[in-house]
Amino acid sequence: MDPKSFAQIYFIMIPIICGIVGGFFLVIGLRGIITKRPFLVSSRWLLLAISLAFLPGISMIFFPDSIPFILKWLNPIIFTVVFVTMCFTLQGYTTFGITDASFREALLAALQKLQLPYEEMLSSIRLTSIEADLQVSVQSWVGSGMIKIKQRKHRSQLTEIVAAMNEHFRRSSASVNLTTCIIYLVMGILMAALGIGAVFFFQNVIMELL
Repeated sequence: MDPKSFAQIYFIMIPIICGIVGGFFLVIGLRGIITKRPFLVSSRWLLLAISLAFLPGISMIFFPDSIPFILKWLNPIIFTVVFVTMCFTLQGYTTFGITDASFREALLAALQKLQLPYEEMLSSIRLTSIEADLQVSVQSWVGSGMIKIKQRKHRSQLTEIVAAMNEHFRRSSASVNLTTCIIYLVMGILMAALGIGAVFFFQNVIMELL
């Protein structure tokens, strides 16, 4: 493929990716702001969004030889490091709009509804009936947190717990902290602006350089 054709494909790809990632961020942000209720989503969606955001940088390895070697390979290397790190950190489910009190209330209500006896520990909850450990992390100052289950064989129980927590949030008047939702809303707007800018400006600039 000649450099001109590749550049055309590359700068068609950028606004599409910006639209998808920006749309995801906007959905997360607007959901919390409009409903004013906490909620949980699978962290896999966040991992997918991050992967898409890095895709234009990764594709630089297919650029013509006129692109400096360091530019062609630096982004893929950075992405690989970030992706591996995210695979370890973005597991289970991520919560938005929560406070310490609302998260704990929803989690304990879900365990009681599902009739799962538990023992509270410092950073985890032991589900004694199935010998599983729920690992929780709450950053109440930004209204976000994570919940995952240590034993992979009990992922179905985690799905049930999350569903019960989301139902609790929908039915109750839990306290909220929308800081993270506002941040996601701003990121979504910026991604949309970047996509629009790519359509109207970036393609013409690159075409002139080739």
